Amino acid sequence: MDLAMSLRDALEREASGTAIKQLSDAVTRLSTRYRAVAAADEPILARPVDVLAYAHYRMPATFGAVRSALRALADSGVFDADSVTSMVDLGGGTGAAAWAAADVFETLRDISVLDQVPAALDLGQRLARASGVPALERTVWQEGRVGSWNVTVGAPSGGGADLAAVSYVLSELSPQQADRIVAEATSAATRAVVIVEPGTPDGYARILRARDQLLEQSWSVAAPCPHQGACPLLAKTEPDWCHFAARVNRSSVHRQIKGGELSHEDEKFSYVAMVREPAHVAQGVPLRDGVDLTQRPSERDARIIRHPKKNKGFVELQVCEALDASGLAGQVRRAVVTKKAGPAYKQARDAGWGDAIDLGARG
Repeated sequence: MDLAMSLRDALEREASGTAIKQLSDAVTRLSTRYRAVAAADEPILARPVDVLAYAHYRMPATFGAVRSALRALADSGVFDADSVTSMVDLGGGTGAAAWAAADVFETLRDISVLDQVPAALDLGQRLARASGVPALERTVWQEGRVGSWNVTVGAPSGGGADLAAVSYVLSELSPQQADRIVAEATSAATRAVVIVEPGTPDGYARILRARDQLLEQSWSVAAPCPHQGACPLLAKTEPDWCHFAARVNRSSVHRQIKGGELSHEDEKFSYVAMVREPAHVAQGVPLRDGVDLTQRPSERDARIIRHPKKNKGFVELQVCEALDASGLAGQVRRAVVTKKAGPAYKQARDAGWGDAIDLGARG
């Protein structure tokens, strides 16, 4: 099932009785507020039309970005994606991250979405019930605020979920509130936490703050960073930040309310996916045949952090990689893969921005 298309169809059904101008005016108001990048004194989605407009304006893009981040986690080699059965979405609004998780993890059964806006939860519940996906149809929708959520609701036996997601939330909070919701995510998750923010310098800074907070609590980076050290982009003389892009197809309603003509847009986002130190890693036991998980993810693949430049006979890549086999520090460098490299050249030709790539032994 194509959940991106299912979500788009469900959104269009919800908007069928609302004038496009109402949605467009609400989108203009919301865009102005979100660009302010400041903590909100009250819920930004104050009216039902705001919630519906937000869902059309942001939900497909949030779905695409979170899905990309979750796929990177699933492909990291240090997370058993085939055993994910539960997730908690903190500040989840209408549930875009829940849809993304259902798309990536076929074994997902239990989902909880927590938010402070009842109208967002109501819309999210209607959309989920129309999805045709059992995990989404059974989702628990709970009202609450940062610091007061019972984040184990809906998780198996109240003991926490496999995965906690916090997407496009930190920008609405003060630094202290952001730290609190990240701490709540670590309390809610037994195995992994994924945090997604806009792909801007400010969004990247919030991701780094959350990453540092999790590292201090002995969590490990699974993606996108191929190391556990400070971001090497911070050492560059020219300002730079780590971000990626997800291609999002626009519906006709989406195009009208945003005043766009293209059938698609590229959602820029920054993210971090963190895992608790798994018992099989500590014990030196591989998770699956042929995949040696006694090493950290940082000891394997580099991450492509810009669009590859594909030339005749060679590919230029800007990559972030571990500085050595310890994985405790990273570096950014230009890598050139020539046609003489054989399979590695084919891999580089097929690779895209944000992909992991094996550039051979290092250190």
